[in-house]
Amino acid sequence: MRRPGPIRLWAVVFWLAVWQIASMVLHQELFLVSPVRVLLRLGQLALEPSFWGSIASSLLRIGGGFLLAMILGTALAVLAAGFSRVRELLEPLMLSVKSVPVASFIILALLLFSSKYLAILISFLIVLPVVYTNVLTGIREMGRDLREVAQVFQLPARRAVRYLYLPQVLPYFRSACAVAVGLSWKAGVAAEV
Repeated sequence: MRRPGPIRLWAVVFWLAVWQIASMVLHQELFLVSPVRVLLRLGQLALEPSFWGSIASSLLRIGGGFLLAMILGTALAVLAAGFSRVRELLEPLMLSVKSVPVASFIILALLLFSSKYLAILISFLIVLPVVYTNVLTGIREMGRDLREVAQVFQLPARRAVRYLYLPQVLPYFRSACAVAVGLSWKAGVAAEV
């Protein structure tokens, strides 16, 4: 599978121009502020120490939720691959979490928890099913031949994981990370707002 290339400057300039034109046509800064005004305001905020503290705090919370989901999603996928009952038990939960809109989670979480930890929870909930599904798919896609090779040559579990399972699952894990980072950031920012 071919990786996407780097973002080209001309494409960025094109979309900034579209944004600027749309802002000028709409002429309602409340709905669509121009990129020039955004850049000017960002320059003003960058001079305030509280702005950087806020950014760091948000990054830590969103990153924490992302990291927790990566760890737990991978662990649950490994368990689900090994035990069909675990997979059957988790299937409805993961499907539900994937299908419920982020705004619904945010509203429900605000009723139940402190808003201080909302970004962690929301990032976690959005990333968990992505990682779980991808890693589980990677494990399940591993050919029976490879498992038989491990059994025939009596590879210790540690070596089988390192030389057979990890190379098979790693592309799926990377794919999960690529998708989940964007989702985590969007959901975390929505929770922060």
